[in-house]
Amino acid sequence: MASYVRAVSTVKGLRWGAVLLAGLVGCEPTTTKEPATNHQEVGSLEEQARLLTAPPGCEEITLGELANGIELTPVRYSNQPTLRGDFGSFGDPAARDAAFIRLDVDTTPGLYNLATAGGNTFACDQCVFGTKDEGAATQKDLVAESGTLLLALKVSPDQTIGALANVVLREAVDAPPLNAPFWGSALVPGGECKWIRFATWNTVRQGGCDPRQGSLTANLPDTTCVPTNYAASDGTLERSLGTKTQGEACTTTPAGSEYELASTDCEQGYTCTDLLSENAQCTQTCDFLAADPGCPEGMMCGVYGLCTTQTVLQSFGFRFDTAPIGSTCTPGVTFAEFCGSEGARGACLDLGRTGTATCLRYERARTNCGPGEELGYFSYSRPPGGFDRTMGFCYHDGL
Repeated sequence: MASYVRAVSTVKGLRWGAVLLAGLVGCEPTTTKEPATNHQEVGSLEEQARLLTAPPGCEEITLGELANGIELTPVRYSNQPTLRGDFGSFGDPAARDAAFIRLDVDTTPGLYNLATAGGNTFACDQCVFGTKDEGAATQKDLVAESGTLLLALKVSPDQTIGALANVVLREAVDAPPLNAPFWGSALVPGGECKWIRFATWNTVRQGGCDPRQGSLTANLPDTTCVPTNYAASDGTLERSLGTKTQGEACTTTPAGSEYELASTDCEQGYTCTDLLSENAQCTQTCDFLAADPGCPEGMMCGVYGLCTTQTVLQSFGFRFDTAPIGSTCTPGVTFAEFCGSEGARGACLDLGRTGTATCLRYERARTNCGPGEELGYFSYSRPPGGFDRTMGFCYHDGL
């Protein structure tokens, strides 16, 4: 089962699409493309993989370069970090063989056994899957039946370095739940089989950072980690060279080379943006899921991790309700993007069409939802044709 709630809130042309959920579901600081990581562990995994042979009936394939949400054209931030790319062509040369790795927001560096989900894309928190001959009559889905995933380095949920070893991908078909935030799959007995001996990925980008409060890159000296998605879980560093603060007119100087950062005349912790104003202003960054987001008095932490006022967001069409998390919203309210209060935000939704809406807490990670809960999400459009589904909330799935 799936249900949808539509709204028209817009930030600088970025319009709400739908809410989708399921009843079942010393120098300037920079980051190079290859930051230090656990090379020894990656090397050990590769050495072991060299000794392996493909399982009977499985064809060995390769994995191409993967990209994270903002590296894609158009930008596509999924409800959990989903890296997208292609396998080395093994089907119809005219059709794409798409590859995906999906991680939970809270996945930590370490080794993961891909067999634990039993080939079910609904059940996995670390997932490897793909599509042979995407869009063609010969299209087939492939899901990891077994193998090892190593998350070697994590800059932000979307910026990671890792490796795959001894991954068996089996032909799969859709299985309940369908039309949900996380679709299910079932392996086809005797179906097509592909095998990845060893592969690596790297989606850490130049100047990448994690805007979430408490991360290692959220508060580096003389820089600001500027969120690049609605839920403020992925970001890019910029140098903060000035003293301007909230509401002051500002300018941004582009990076002089691919190895430098853009800079602003704002103070550290403030970015120069026109997302919430007619002209560029220094705006404090924040973490709306922090117990104390840290915005100035009279302001709130809004979308894109920017301190603003309720009035400004309301002018863009965002709706508010004063109900605390877990409580019934104001009578007559069926949808509001913000309920609760600073440090305890949620979304006011009437998911069962009962006539009574409830304030459901916001979360970024699917694994942060409790027993019997699932992670629904809002879908923002990002022109031209992209989307951002990182604003998530936990709801009771009814199982």
